[in-house]
Amino acid sequence: MTLARSRKRPTAQSGGSSHPAPQSSNRRRRPRGRWPVRESGKSARRCALRNQGSVPGGTAGRGGAGNVRPSPPRALGPAPGKPGVGSVPPGGRGPGKTMAPAASKLRAEAGLGPLPRRALSQYLRLLRLYPVLTKAATSGILSALGNFLAQLIEKKQKKENCSQKLDVSGPLRYAIYGFFFTGPLGHFFYLLMERWIPSEVPLAGIKRLLLDRLLFAPAFLSLFFLVMNFLEGQDTAAFAAKMKSGFWPALRMNWRVWTPVQFININYIPVQVQV
Repeated sequence: MTLARSRKRPTAQSGGSSHPAPQSSNRRRRPRGRWPVRESGKSARRCALRNQGSVPGGTAGRGGAGNVRPSPPRALGPAPGKPGVGSVPPGGRGPGKTMAPAASKLRAEAGLGPLPRRALSQYLRLLRLYPVLTKAATSGILSALGNFLAQLIEKKQKKENCSQKLDVSGPLRYAIYGFFFTGPLGHFFYLLMERWIPSEVPLAGIKRLLLDRLLFAPAFLSLFFLVMNFLEGQDTAAFAAKMKSGFWPALRMNWRVWTPVQFININYIPVQVQV
C-alpha cells in the first residue's frame, strides 16, 4: 500500500507545462436504485414479482409503478364443487394425507350402495377369511329356520294353533347339526370334488352330480339319522327302527327334489358358496 501511494501519477504535457493527468477509470458510476441487482433463486423471483405489483407489500401495493392491486393469497383447498388432488373427502385422515383412489372408490361405493350389496360383500369377505366357520354358521341358521318353517307348515295343514305346540328343541337340534356337520363336511366335500373331477375332464358335470347323488347323499342322510337320534336321547334300537322305516323314503325324496338343484349348484355356482 505504501509503495502504491508513493508512486507518481503520469503527467500529460500540454503547452510545455506538466499537469497531473486526469484520473481515468473504466468503472462507471451506477445511479443508486436504477440498475437492478443480480439475484438468484427465490430472491430474484420475489423481487420481480414485487416490481410487477403481484406481491402484497410491493411497489404497486404502495402506489408505485404498475398501479396494480396485489392479488389475494391463494386458497389451499380446491374451488367449491371441483375436487382437487390434495383434497380430503369427508371422514378422511386429515389434511396432507390423501386416500388412495381405489380405497376411496371402494369406500364411496360401500357408503352409497344398498344394504343387500353391502351385506353380500361382507359375507363374501367372511368367506375368504373364515371359510369353514362362516359356512358352519350359515348352515346352522338355515337348518334351524328350515325346521321352524316345517313345523309351521305341518301345524297349518293339521289346522292347529301354531303358537301353542311348537317344538323349540327341534330348531336347536337342527342348528347344532348344521353347524357341526353340514357346513364343515360340505366345505371339504366340494373342495375334494373340485380336485377329483376338474372342469377339464369330459362330462365333468355329470360325474360330479353322480358322485354327489350316489355317494354323498346316502352317507350324509345316514349321518343325519344317527346324529338326530343321539340329540333326541334315544337308543340304538330306535335308530335302527328309524333307518328301516325312514331312510329309503327320505333318500328317494332327496333324489327327487335336490338332483336338479345340485346339478346347477355343482356346475354353475362358485365353490365358496356351494354349501
